[in-house]
Amino acid sequence: MEKYIQHPIFGIIIAVFIVVLIIAESILKERLLKNRLTLSFVNVSLFVFLFFIYEKYILINEDYILAYLIYSYFIYAIFLISFYQTFKNSFIAGAQYQLLKNGLIKTKWNLYFIVDHKERIKDMSDSLLIELNLDKSEVIGKKLFNIFNKKIRFVKMDDLETNNKDLEKYFINYKKETKPNEYKLTELQFQNYNGELVIINLGLQPIYTFGRYRGRINIGEKKSNEHLMMAEAELQKTNDDLESIRYKFLTTLELTAEGFFSIDLDEQTIWFNENIRRQLKLPTNILNLNEYENLINPDDFKKYQKILSDLTPGKSDYEVSYRLNLNDEIWVSEKGKRLFDDRKHRIIMGTIKPIKTNHFRKTGVDILDEIKDEEYLIPYLNSLIKKERPFQLAIIKLNNIPEINEKFGRQIGNMAIGHYLTRISQTFLTESSDIFRLSGLEFAFTLTDQRKMALIKDGIMSKENYLNILLERGAIKFEVKAYIGIASMYSEAINANDLYQNTKIALNEVLSNKYKSQGLYFSDIK
Repeated sequence: MEKYIQHPIFGIIIAVFIVVLIIAESILKERLLKNRLTLSFVNVSLFVFLFFIYEKYILINEDYILAYLIYSYFIYAIFLISFYQTFKNSFIAGAQYQLLKNGLIKTKWNLYFIVDHKERIKDMSDSLLIELNLDKSEVIGKKLFNIFNKKIRFVKMDDLETNNKDLEKYFINYKKETKPNEYKLTELQFQNYNGELVIINLGLQPIYTFGRYRGRINIGEKKSNEHLMMAEAELQKTNDDLESIRYKFLTTLELTAEGFFSIDLDEQTIWFNENIRRQLKLPTNILNLNEYENLINPDDFKKYQKILSDLTPGKSDYEVSYRLNLNDEIWVSEKGKRLFDDRKHRIIMGTIKPIKTNHFRKTGVDILDEIKDEEYLIPYLNSLIKKERPFQLAIIKLNNIPEINEKFGRQIGNMAIGHYLTRISQTFLTESSDIFRLSGLEFAFTLTDQRKMALIKDGIMSKENYLNILLERGAIKFEVKAYIGIASMYSEAINANDLYQNTKIALNEVLSNKYKSQGLYFSDIK
């Protein structure tokens, strides 16, 4: 069971990220999530405590291990839920900002309120609050008609008599029937808290994220002489409110560890959050799209441009890696999505992750960065022998890595090794198997499952290039060629050293080109 658990240091890191996400969500919701924040700090403290007792108490007790494992997975689930919630609210905040900007800055209307998909008030203009005789803090988070029913009485809608109950039903049906980008204009008459008649022209604009209805922005104009004199002041306040929403949205993006970007194909600009701007050492957060594309390796850019041009509503996601020519040439991995649901703007959003050079000094894959060396192999084989179950040892040599290094650079060679070892791990290794690095090009791994043993045997016997794989990085395409030697414990060896030596002999024989095969079993040596 120990192999499934992680050291508490990883729990501490995840717990801290949860705290950051809750703080970010508090900013977006404009209120402190006290209970969740308190529990998150308790969670950090608990993992710090587990850090000090982990080796002395937990690892030596099966019950403690099981309890620790369950709690760790629970916290990981909480992290994923918190990340999704914060990410979703970020997009909602961004949508609210854009719609308010279009609805208020481009008009002289001076009344608005925003509700979510549950008709809870998210924001309300001072002009409407005056008619209700309430402060903003008294309405935020409350149901819209819980507030209206206490303070005002509706009398007409589009020259037809109505009341609060009928209007509430109208808005319930509205969220079921409305469509993205559908705009409705209506006239409402109501008596305010003081009994005075107020007439407003109200525009209804739905908010959609990821194709789902998430709320509504209502922007209107009071029909009175007074509002003409107050229009300039109200518009300025609205601009301030919009700017506040924008800053909250950008702050949320900056608090995350991801490198977010957004491409505006209409304006031909690309925006980076502060995190990725610092990593790439860019002069500013916004670049002309042509400026950024000129930084991409010319060979990689052809592929990059084709991927973006081929995006469709049915295939809006993409993933690509390419080289950026900054002060030094670096590799980056980009994942993005074209927002086809936004019919008025052509936008691509996603994440960029620099692939650092030292990331590939061993394998180029996180899970294999700490691969064991040759000195661990014999003790490991002896541990399998003690279990008295049949197994095989395979030694594989990646024969053409030096040519890849010479042609494309050591970076690409290391990436190829890492990708190849990942393929080996996913295809042939099981829970009781392991892999070891014998030299720069040779790796040993064990086969403990009869089905995996049969799979590799059938492959190297029936297919000429079974062990070779084709790789593509940016505009670079190449093939990794490999040879393998295999020996079986008990039937072909009497101890761990004997098994290792026989496997080496099998590999050397297949490398001698005496056999027309990529792989050879010790028992088949003639």
